[in-house]
Amino acid sequence: MSLKTINRVFTVTDHFIDKGASALIIIGGVLVALTVVLQVVLRYIFKVPLFGLEEFSRLIAVWVYFLGAIFGTKWDSHVQGDVAGRLFRTGRSRAVIKALAWIISLLVCFLFLYHSATYSIWLYGTGERTTGLWWPRIYSVGSMLFGAFFMTIYSIANVIKYSGAAISGQKSTPGGTP
Repeated sequence: MSLKTINRVFTVTDHFIDKGASALIIIGGVLVALTVVLQVVLRYIFKVPLFGLEEFSRLIAVWVYFLGAIFGTKWDSHVQGDVAGRLFRTGRSRAVIKALAWIISLLVCFLFLYHSATYSIWLYGTGERTTGLWWPRIYSVGSMLFGAFFMTIYSIANVIKYSGAAISGQKSTPGGTP
C-alpha cells in the first residue's frame, strides 16, 4: 500500500468523522435543549415531571462533551496558555514549543485512554446500571473511551504536524490533519 493511498484513506476517514461528529453534536445539543425545556414545562406548569428525562439528557450531554473534546484536539483549540510561545520570536522556535506541548498532551491522552479503557472494561464486566432507567452505565462511560481514542489519534497527528514544522522551520497553522 502506497503512502498516497494511506493518506487518502486517512483523509476520507477524517472527513467522515468530521461530518458525523458535527451532525451528532448538533442533534445532541438540540436534544439536550429540548429535554430541559420539556422537563421544565412538565414539572412547573403541568406539575407532572417525566421520570428519567434528566438521565437521558445527561447521557446525551456527556457524548456531546466528548465529541467536542475530539474537535478541540483536532483543531488545536483547547484552552491553553501560550506564554512560552511569546518568549520566542522565530517560527521554528515557536514550532518547537508547540511540538513539545503536543508531545506532553499526547502523553496525557495516552494516560486518559489507558484509564478510560481499563474503567470501561471493568464497568462492562460488572454490568452496572444507572439508578433511574437501569440503562447499562457503559452507554455513558463509553463516550469517555470513544473521546479518549480519537483525542489520542488527533494528538498524534498534531505531534507529527508541529514536529515537522519545527524540523523544517515552516510556520504551521492550527487545525486539521498534518
